[in-house]
Amino acid sequence: MILEREDWEEQRCCIARPEPTYHEEEGVVRIPARKVVEELDEILAANDTAKAEAHLKSWLEKARTGKDRSGELTVLNEQMGFYRSVGDREQGMRAVQEGLDLLETMDLKDSVTAGTTWINAATTMKAFGEASQAIPLYEKAWRAYSGRLDPTDYRFAGLSNNMALAYVDVGDCLHASRYYEKALSIIKNLPEGKLELAVTYVNMACMYDAWGRISGLKEEEQAPKDWDDRLWNCLEAAMGCLDDPSISRDGYYAFTCMKCAATFGYFGQFRRKKDLEDRAEQIYQENREKEQI
Repeated sequence: MILEREDWEEQRCCIARPEPTYHEEEGVVRIPARKVVEELDEILAANDTAKAEAHLKSWLEKARTGKDRSGELTVLNEQMGFYRSVGDREQGMRAVQEGLDLLETMDLKDSVTAGTTWINAATTMKAFGEASQAIPLYEKAWRAYSGRLDPTDYRFAGLSNNMALAYVDVGDCLHASRYYEKALSIIKNLPEGKLELAVTYVNMACMYDAWGRISGLKEEEQAPKDWDDRLWNCLEAAMGCLDDPSISRDGYYAFTCMKCAATFGYFGQFRRKKDLEDRAEQIYQENREKEQI
């Protein structure tokens, strides 16, 4: 089971959040985009999906009423990630189409904001079975980022991870492995990258599992002969990251535990699956209790 990863905090690797850079015409009533995102993070930390959806819908309407296109783009990006996480294909693909259409009306060209929107759109498309259509959008994002970001920027790690996932979906594990290696080389140098490392390692385990079972590949495209050992080594590395005592046990940690738990279960490691689920639920419960105070 390969993880579909969405990030809810601004400086995370897998999905960068766009900063509004478009200069609107006079008379626009801007929404407080950063506050909207921060409040969304707090709601999701308590795992309240109904409240999160209502929050996003409300602010999308306010952005449109105030003709705040940059704010609207921010909310649509958040909706892509949210609906992807809850598995709502209809609403997720709607957010993708509306986001891409809106981007075409804005003079953002190959900006970082445009690149981030392409990543969010592509990742949502991939999550709903459209990996082959997602890859060209990832490539556009790569070109945009390459012209404006340092090669070691954390956002390249997220993009590399997502491109790898898409290539696995279309059966091209050789290209996937190369992008995972790019992601690892960046994440290992991040000061707080343990959770991103965990996600990358479990996804690499899934890649090796898929790769080792594909038949009929050319010799240069075949899985490494030790693919099975690599698979289990990746799972051990992922668990080592999740057990690191230096990691903050917050909502983001809980989110990561829940996502990784499913993969450990897929590979028959049910005790680890249950342990990670318990860790996440304890954090969510504590956050819900704090909201009630």
